[in-house]
Amino acid sequence: MQGGDAITFTGSGFCSACGNDDFEILLDGVECVVTASSGTSVTCTAGARTDLVEPSISIMIDGMGMVATNEKVFLYVFKWSDGTDTWGGELAPLDGETIVVPLGFNLLVDIDTSPKLVAVIVMGGLIFSPEADPLHERTFDAHYIYVDTGYMEVGTEDFPYTSKITITMHSKIDDPYIPVYGNKCIGLRKGTLDMHGVEKEPVWTVMETTAERGATEITLAEAVNWVVGDQIGIASTSYIGRETDKRIITAIGGTADKPVLTLDAPLTYRHYAELYQPGSNADDFIDMRAEVGVLTRNVKYRGNPEDSAANQYGATIFMHSPGDDSLTSRISSVEFVDVGQAFKLGRYSLHMHMIGAVHNSYIRKNAVNQSFNRAVAIHGTRYLRIDNNVVFGAMGHNIFIEDAVETHNYITDNLIIMAMRSWSLLNTDQTPACMWITNPFNNFIGNHAAGSDRYGFWFDLQEHGIGQNADNTICPENVKVG
Repeated sequence: MQGGDAITFTGSGFCSACGNDDFEILLDGVECVVTASSGTSVTCTAGARTDLVEPSISIMIDGMGMVATNEKVFLYVFKWSDGTDTWGGELAPLDGETIVVPLGFNLLVDIDTSPKLVAVIVMGGLIFSPEADPLHERTFDAHYIYVDTGYMEVGTEDFPYTSKITITMHSKIDDPYIPVYGNKCIGLRKGTLDMHGVEKEPVWTVMETTAERGATEITLAEAVNWVVGDQIGIASTSYIGRETDKRIITAIGGTADKPVLTLDAPLTYRHYAELYQPGSNADDFIDMRAEVGVLTRNVKYRGNPEDSAANQYGATIFMHSPGDDSLTSRISSVEFVDVGQAFKLGRYSLHMHMIGAVHNSYIRKNAVNQSFNRAVAIHGTRYLRIDNNVVFGAMGHNIFIEDAVETHNYITDNLIIMAMRSWSLLNTDQTPACMWITNPFNNFIGNHAAGSDRYGFWFDLQEHGIGQNADNTICPENVKVG
């Protein structure tokens, strides 16, 4: 807010023959005084901002016109750690208090440990910035985070969060609700949620050779960037979908393209890894190798560990505002632990609820590690991309297409391990599916249903739209797949 920072804009087509006075740069309506320029860059010194306004950039070159900024944004921020300068002359928040981030105010969370807040209401920006040390750990605790037309950022698509952060949500089943959105949640309404950790490559693979019960090593079929300390989930290869193993990597050996993982404990079950060839044609085979997914991410979102599992009442992310593209949610390389709320309709781990088209949103390369109510619910939503995620031990239908009106969603290359029955949801959740599909007019490509208490892919096609989207003009049972 105080200004004084040197800012360099790079691009092409700037005026190489112009002087500094030929440029006019406004950041949030405040002049940024140009100190250097060339045909590919311009540098200016930001002025102090006195009012709370929405972010904007304007670059004008005399005789050439406005520069296209390609939706780039410069933010004036208040650092949490700046004390009374940030908090209006008051002390920083304490346990049990509520924060309101107003429109035009961007709060940079640069403290290592937050108080346990009741609510964080975001109409401006709530930004979590990583530290240079990748092992640095930050924690943030709240009962409710409600992003109402604002912006919450834990890394971006181009600049992911590179150190460690754990966001922990608190609340009990009888605590007050934010209407529609619930409690123990991030609620998103007409705003933007960006959560991006460091990518694991790949997020799942298969075993190269069979591992016997009691083995302490497994060999993978391809190179990975997983590291010692990561948790992995190994799918069942028997007729019992719960014969899975979850272990910690303690060492990595072998070769680069066939790594051998040493595990923290012997395997409880045998995991088969062979290509079954029924005939003489080498190209005709069934891949029966056990899948292995990495469950650890440097960005973690969880229910509080004290009682979430005991009560089957975890954290959720509930995304809802009516109207096509009325919100944007980009979530990638995040670990979700102790999420979803049993016994509660709609309180799913990740819930896209009655939005319409969401062309700019996706759920990609995440790990859902123990959910008490689904992994991803698609409800009244189209054009969502659910790509390359790992789900381990989620109750009920894991990827859930709810009302049979949801179409044009891309559900690709996901690994679902151990879908578990639930007695607290729909009747059909007592015989769960890795994917419950009520409308086939979606794209299902490359997904692995690797163990379930009942079904892998359940095409439970409805005669018409159901639930909140009941519509006799929609006939899913007569629609093509994809």
